[in-house]
Amino acid sequence: MGRPSHRPRPLDAVLVQLIAATAACHQGRPQWWDPRNIEIVRKRLAVAAEAAGDTATVRGRTSITEVAVRRQARRFHTALAELIRRHDRAITQVRSAQEYDAITASPRSGVLALATEDLEGLMQHSAAEPPTSRAARFVRRTGSSLVLVAFAVIIPLLPGVDSATGAGVRVLLLMTAALALTPAGGSASGSIRSALERSLFPKATP
Repeated sequence: MGRPSHRPRPLDAVLVQLIAATAACHQGRPQWWDPRNIEIVRKRLAVAAEAAGDTATVRGRTSITEVAVRRQARRFHTALAELIRRHDRAITQVRSAQEYDAITASPRSGVLALATEDLEGLMQHSAAEPPTSRAARFVRRTGSSLVLVAFAVIIPLLPGVDSATGAGVRVLLLMTAALALTPAGGSASGSIRSALERSLFPKATP
């Protein structure tokens, strides 16, 4: 009697692709900031998301009359694919090695969950983002600039601030607020601010 053949489980392909994505994350860790590394990791995650959304194995095991079973499987696979895509989006926003580690730790946990068939653990982060998350991200990105703009409006109106000084302060604060929204490095932003200060507030000659 021959050995029984092993049939693929519905999530085997996802497991294989997540292992590949996890390996890519680990290999790229020394250059976490390199766009080429991010691109490689994203390609692996995209393949894993595509595999997660595939319900072919479930369809092959059920008949067209088992509508509820197929619908449940489709819902689960769609949620899993979206979870992987969320990590794909998050990896494009990393600003530090710590953030990179936090994001890439999740696919490793997914590999372990899939290997042990812990579906609850696999989907523990699948809940939709709270509706305030985008607003919170917007405030984090623009908060300092909004404060600078407010001071640019208020300071020239304060008693004792003459019109020339107030106009100079307003321009400097508005330009600083604009620089805070740009991806320019700290040294570049500092150089621009210094140039503005020298042009707007030249030192009095003796």
